[in-house]
Amino acid sequence: MAMPSIVLTQTGVGSSNFYIPDWFQNPFNIGLQAVVSGTVTSYTIQYTLDDTTADGYNPATGNWTAVPSFSALSATTWGAFTTPCRGIRVTIATGTGSVAVSVQQAGTR
Repeated sequence: MAMPSIVLTQTGVGSSNFYIPDWFQNPFNIGLQAVVSGTVTSYTIQYTLDDTTADGYNPATGNWTAVPSFSALSATTWGAFTTPCRGIRVTIATGTGSVAVSVQQAGTR
């Protein structure tokens, strides 16, 4: 069975909850589709290598990095991400609309 499709949604300035992918998948392949609704003038899809499953992990103080080609965007887009990671989220820097990011990881479950 394939991994389920996950949707991360953020409305207004701030960061969404994060998704923990299966970072042991080999090869590691994730499809991302960001759909913008309303007025969002800058959003970024981010990843972290932090241990997001550690007791007391706080995403607000985590080490988040922009996914290459998913930084400072304002329109609906899609692409792929192949760097193994421990968390993915969407952050809106400016705007009052929302961004819904569908995350689909290839592989078996």
